[in-house]
Amino acid sequence: MTLSEFHFKRYAQEYKEIDEEYKLHKLAFLIRNAEAKVNKGTEKKPKEEYAFKDFNDFFDYEEALTTVDQGFIVQSTNKPTKKLSPAQIALQRNSRKG
Repeated sequence: MTLSEFHFKRYAQEYKEIDEEYKLHKLAFLIRNAEAKVNKGTEKKPKEEYAFKDFNDFFDYEEALTTVDQGFIVQSTNKPTKKLSPAQIALQRNSRKG
């Protein structure tokens, strides 16, 4: 390994470590949000409840999947599906029009 390759590997490793730190901090932030409480009582009778009653209130997994699927379907339906025979494909490839 050359010295320049070593420096690039070290550089990439530092980026990887920063990404790991980012994930840890994001997890800590999400844990804090998940434990959030709301005051539902009065001054004399304080009562706290969790802000999120259910996991789906905190993160809607199905909605996230639907969002990803919709983006994929929109991109894939824009392409015209025209079936060509092998001879037609070869003719297109060999012609100068391309």
